[in-house]
Amino acid sequence: MNWLTLSLSFLTTSGVTEPLSSVLHLQGSVSNSPIYMQQWSKVEPLTYPGGTYKYSNVENFPGAAGISAALITLFPGGVRELHWHNTTEWAIVLNGTCRATVMESGKKRPAETWDFGFGDVWYFRPNEGHTIQGLRDGCTYLAGYDDGMFEDRTRSIGLSAWLSTAPPGVAAQGLGVTEGDITRHISRNELTFLPRGPVPAASLEEFRARIGRPPQQPVLQTHRFQLAQVTPEVDTPGGYIKVAQVENFPVSEEMSGAFVRFAPGALRQLHWHPGHAEWQYVINGTVAAGLITEPGVYEEGVLEQGDAGYAPRGSAHWLKNMSNDTEAFVILMFDDGLFTNIDLPWFIGNVDPETTATSLNTSVAFAEAMNYALPTMVPAE
Repeated sequence: MNWLTLSLSFLTTSGVTEPLSSVLHLQGSVSNSPIYMQQWSKVEPLTYPGGTYKYSNVENFPGAAGISAALITLFPGGVRELHWHNTTEWAIVLNGTCRATVMESGKKRPAETWDFGFGDVWYFRPNEGHTIQGLRDGCTYLAGYDDGMFEDRTRSIGLSAWLSTAPPGVAAQGLGVTEGDITRHISRNELTFLPRGPVPAASLEEFRARIGRPPQQPVLQTHRFQLAQVTPEVDTPGGYIKVAQVENFPVSEEMSGAFVRFAPGALRQLHWHPGHAEWQYVINGTVAAGLITEPGVYEEGVLEQGDAGYAPRGSAHWLKNMSNDTEAFVILMFDDGLFTNIDLPWFIGNVDPETTATSLNTSVAFAEAMNYALPTMVPAE
């Protein structure tokens, strides 16, 4: 008797004569202790001479394993000091104006400086040196990093921490000054992080003409993208989605982001992302959010202005503007350079109604009544 005959014999004699029900009754429930939603609006920022700072990472937002964030306000003249870090940084200016400089690696010392205003995005690759300074009206920006454990204040290497811990003689030799100069002018073991200096008086053009160090060359790919000014990738009566990704912002190979407008009562269609997680920040309005990470594991809640949400890669999720008369705006950040998603209507619209009905244990008539043409941003009923 061969293995196939033996297997068939076992199946016909093992007593399994009736098929198992395809319907499983899930024992899960909506979580009362959300880990994928954070009342970030209630986290008080830390105040420094040059501005304010608060962070969101797995320490205070346990579910956000793949992406961390910081909300930084720079006072006029306030400086996020010269620094670098092992993570990618994707940031968007929420208000005001600031000037940012980034330095790439390379024999020709490629560097770039831009002034940034509302809706402008910068993208810094891991370990590219950079700094940001508030201009006349200061600025607030939201920065995302592709590491859920990252915290900008404690994990970046800044100029002050570097030179205040290096041996004075070594620092002096490296800067072409005396050891006495170092001990007089640089305090030991001091981190400035957000100091405040004079408000830049030079225009961007004057700054570029005065500061460039030969043989500095322009960067091959710009680190600045004006997201607020692009044509929406999605634009419906329910709202729009403007996207910054590697296809239109080539330098941004590891992170992307979106600026989303919700019309009153609009729904960001039920969907999932095959290749990346999603970190959400509510600029204004009140947004309902929900996601499922596996059968029976579901979380639902409300995000107010300044709150954050997170959807792990592959989780099914949605967002909905809870107001019937006020629009809402949300920033989304993704830990991949290409923004991709699969919406519910498209998912079920590529099979026949009989397959959908069988999957849902319902009637074909109900499956045929569904609207498979609903857009990504669904207007209120």
